[in-house]
Amino acid sequence: MINNGMVDSVAGYFEDHSDSKDLGRRALRGGFVAVAMQYGNGALQIVSAVILARLLAPEDFGLVAIVTVLTSFAPLLIDFGLGDATVQKSKITRGQVNSLFWLSSGIGLAVAVIVAACSPLIAWIYGEPRLEPIALCIAITFVLGGVSNQHLALLRRSMQFSKIANIQVLSTLAGIVVAVVVAIFGSGYWALVLRPVVSTFCIAVGAWFVCRWRPGFPAFDSDVRPMIRFGQHVVGFSVIYTMAKSVDRIALGLFYRPDQVGYYQNATALYENSIFSALIQLHMVASAALSKLQSDPAALRKKYEAALSTLAFFFMPAAAILSVVAEDLTVILLGEKWRMAGLILSILALRGVLQVVEGSQGWLHLSIGRADRWRNWGIITAVVQVVAIIGGLPFGAKGIAVAIVVASSLLAVPSITYAGRPIGIGAALVIRAVGIQLIGAICAAGAGWWLQVEAFADYSSFVRVLLLGACCTCIYLAIVVGMFRLVEPIKVAGSIVQDLLGNR
Repeated sequence: MINNGMVDSVAGYFEDHSDSKDLGRRALRGGFVAVAMQYGNGALQIVSAVILARLLAPEDFGLVAIVTVLTSFAPLLIDFGLGDATVQKSKITRGQVNSLFWLSSGIGLAVAVIVAACSPLIAWIYGEPRLEPIALCIAITFVLGGVSNQHLALLRRSMQFSKIANIQVLSTLAGIVVAVVVAIFGSGYWALVLRPVVSTFCIAVGAWFVCRWRPGFPAFDSDVRPMIRFGQHVVGFSVIYTMAKSVDRIALGLFYRPDQVGYYQNATALYENSIFSALIQLHMVASAALSKLQSDPAALRKKYEAALSTLAFFFMPAAAILSVVAEDLTVILLGEKWRMAGLILSILALRGVLQVVEGSQGWLHLSIGRADRWRNWGIITAVVQVVAIIGGLPFGAKGIAVAIVVASSLLAVPSITYAGRPIGIGAALVIRAVGIQLIGAICAAGAGWWLQVEAFADYSSFVRVLLLGACCTCIYLAIVVGMFRLVEPIKVAGSIVQDLLGNR
């Protein structure tokens, strides 16, 4: 059974959802550990980018980015939303999970075969023969993903987020080590191809090792069909959203040189490893925790507002500071030849200010079992984003980055208004939860950009990053804590640290 967040037997994975006195504490601890590990993972990715950017050419990154963007929908299709179905469902049996495992594995194999078969077509469309073997190798990751999704979902259901984070970090490290060794020996873009293959293999092995459940014979009973329909809605949103998000690099690859795709890809990678990937980890924690409150809408609203306020307190200023220091930080990490990527990153980072809000819509859709509404919103988001990218394409990579930030910002609050309508969550709650933090982040960013030009222009990049980071942080805290007296998120963070230290 579950004791202090640990599963003592396989039966613990299949316990019914229910509220408990320590649910909030376990969710906070899980979120803290997941984000901490994700930043460790992100730090590894950045170290990898620093090393590989000096060993490889922008064209190498561009070639692999073209294939990974074209196939970015595949992992979502393989999961088919079945992982979220396992986490969200109040009551679940072993036979149902067996059925979802074999379905996910079969989809993974099918997608791998389709991608491999389409590899010559990809090479022909882009007029680049090297894309064919790249696509063939990337296809291996889809088979591996299919056989590990349900194991990871069961770990999420039992809120063992630290174990998931450990698997991800160690797998990332293994992929990076292989990539760096291959790059040192002069194999070029193959270093970037082998990195995800090795990482995905290690995730599959780690998931099977940590999660002691083993699949048996499937049981496609009447309760499995609603779970599959739920998964269809989740994957509908995920595939639509991911494909829309990939249009930027697909368009750049068609109309601009591979090095332009490489600049944009590395800027995106730096943003995702610093802001977006942590939000994904928090999505897994929050959706799992809030799902346990699906029978109590009032408690769910209260927990959601508190979680969003705390999240915004830390992530909004982080995104603002990243935008201010992006160019200097990119040059420090990747070298002078990647300055263009830094300019793009300074624009993309602004998306993170309100993506904190937009990204929380999935918590609500999944926790109340309305993945169909999440899919519907995904269609709206995709249309708006594609239109924005088309508008920014004539202005190159920077134009696309600006268009994406504007479109995402306009959709942030409406996305929560739509997601929360079934349980009475609207714009007023969002403004109450994040309004003060938003004011502080905007003021910190504006002051940081002014200081960058007027006060710190003559400093070295490293010193400028330190000074701007410190100044922006002080300005943010002066406004949010000093002026508006918002201290609850700090208390929450302190309680988490005390809890972790007490357990140690």
